[in-house]
Amino acid sequence: MTNTTDTTAPTTQLPSGPPSVPPTGLPSGPPAGFAPGPPPERATPLEPQAGRHLTENGKRITEGVKALHSRIRELAPEAEKQGKLSQEIIQALTDIGLYRATAPIEYGGYALGARDIAEISTELGKADAAASWTFLVATSLRMVSTFPQPLVDDLYSRFDGHVGPLAAGGSTFAAITGKAARVEGGWTVEGKWTYASGNHDAAWLFGGAAWSDGERSGHAIILMDPAELERLDDWHVSGMAASDSNSIVTTKPIFVPDHHFVDMAALPFYMDHGADRFTGLAYETKVRASSTTASIVLISAIVGMAEGAFELFQDLAPKRKPFSPPYDSIAEMASSQVAAAKARALINLAKSTVLWHADEIDHLATLREDYTAGEEAQLTVDLAMAGQFAKDAIDIILRLVGSSAMALSSPLQRFSRDAAVILSHGALRLESVAEVSGRRLLGQPPFDMFAAGLQNKATQK
Repeated sequence: MTNTTDTTAPTTQLPSGPPSVPPTGLPSGPPAGFAPGPPPERATPLEPQAGRHLTENGKRITEGVKALHSRIRELAPEAEKQGKLSQEIIQALTDIGLYRATAPIEYGGYALGARDIAEISTELGKADAAASWTFLVATSLRMVSTFPQPLVDDLYSRFDGHVGPLAAGGSTFAAITGKAARVEGGWTVEGKWTYASGNHDAAWLFGGAAWSDGERSGHAIILMDPAELERLDDWHVSGMAASDSNSIVTTKPIFVPDHHFVDMAALPFYMDHGADRFTGLAYETKVRASSTTASIVLISAIVGMAEGAFELFQDLAPKRKPFSPPYDSIAEMASSQVAAAKARALINLAKSTVLWHADEIDHLATLREDYTAGEEAQLTVDLAMAGQFAKDAIDIILRLVGSSAMALSSPLQRFSRDAAVILSHGALRLESVAEVSGRRLLGQPPFDMFAAGLQNKATQK
């Protein structure tokens, strides 16, 4: 029997051309008198990238920093000579609550997360890098506030009424630290602690110590009273001169009680359990993410410095006549225009990287989760690379302005010098941190690291 069923697909009838009448509501064409041209410009400024973890306290501090920009810049040359920020600026930053940013809410702080911290540090960087560095010192409270309760109670006993960071520290993860020997009720400590940023204005000082107790040994972080230590005048550097990063030393052995001594082997446990005692994103963040927040502060500062340099250049370029070629202003030079766009792109890429990872850290905190070792290692490289992008943007601007930007009174040369010193920090050296991640990426045995480019001191003897 012949199958007469038609198995071919039905044919769709296509229209022979556009409809003679447009659908209701759509324009039939441009209006009479229409002149072709570019799309219309938006009348309102583009809002900054939003972050769902930004807080009112964080926004208030950021606005307070903006109001201080001109005064911080005005006093920056003298701050470099003195080796630290002026007392006027320290007081002003205290007044806006900067030094409470990451302190626990339960002790009168704000426990801010990484995105708030990034925004604040960027604004500080626009004014001067040393102002961002004092903020880095303040954010160390995220870590030390998770230490055992007797130490934390002593720490915050000096909080109210104090002007400046509550605590500073030096040589906590460094190769060379102080030494501590076990005695009854505590430890005898002596030594030298380098790079003790913020030490002149701190109520307490932390330092690393190699400890010994009979046949046992390890590394610890100890809390010390500044009155028992001597400050050395040894911070004479090409950049970050106002960061107050001189060394501190003991002139004789000092006694540190047991409750001011924290074995670094227990550090991950304390940092991972901050949320058991305190509320707020700063204490919901786990150990790797929390440690990486220090890099967020530093790279945000360089991004802010690059943005500050770019704003200065935009103001200067139309007013400044170039040495050569014979244009009436730097702004008219094609080479300047191309370079300015490249510098802006580098800044945008750097800032996007920082804010992406800051938001990621806060998101992990809400989940009570942490980075894997491999994720954290590559994140550190991302941030170091972002810092280099921002530094490159500063140097492009410096070349465009020329030799006048090298005057010590110019913020431009200070931005470049300070950025170079920040990027020389052991935890941000691009090639070094890239090797740590690259070993993992290529299947090689990983190094024993703590977090954020720092070696695991707890396992070193």
